[in-house]
Amino acid sequence: MAPDALGRLTALGRTVSDRGLLARALRRLDDGHGLAAKIAAEPRVEEVVAQFASRLLDAFGPLSALRGQAVLDIACGSNTSRSPTTGLRTAAFEPWMCRLLAELGAHPVGVDIGDLDGETFVHHRVDLAVAGALDFLVTGSFDAIHESRLFGSPEFRAAHGRATERIRREIHQQERRLLRPGGILIHSDGRPAAASRSPHLGQ
Repeated sequence: MAPDALGRLTALGRTVSDRGLLARALRRLDDGHGLAAKIAAEPRVEEVVAQFASRLLDAFGPLSALRGQAVLDIACGSNTSRSPTTGLRTAAFEPWMCRLLAELGAHPVGVDIGDLDGETFVHHRVDLAVAGALDFLVTGSFDAIHESRLFGSPEFRAAHGRATERIRREIHQQERRLLRPGGILIHSDGRPAAASRSPHLGQ
């Protein structure tokens, strides 16, 4: 990875330990997924990775707290994602959160309608617009759930129109079902709260 990009992303860590964990994870993302070249080609990729790292720090505190955590990433992105503005394939919507979680020692599960073949984390190809799309996941099986970009996506809203709000309600019901008691919910599509803890499994 280019030293300046590595330095900027690593500097997001709030402690020496966090910076060390981030540096190691970013090197592995570069080795496995060409992060440096993708940042050079699309500067937005650095912004996306930085946002995800910051969300994890806000939600969990020290990054070491992620080790062993089961984390569901809803609409995680894929290797076939395209820019809603240009229609061209973009690395900005690859599954960076799941990749980062895996490198930090968590157990991510990604769901997306796009292609995730070849990814090392557990993943499922799911059309989230279909009623009951997440029913196959076990109740109370996740320590944290991350959801971003889906409902703020112009593509999603254009495809589903008025049904978007129905889909949003169902996904949020599923999140409450899937979170363990005390689990962390990270909503990142424009809502003001970065993360919240679920006191119990609710409806």
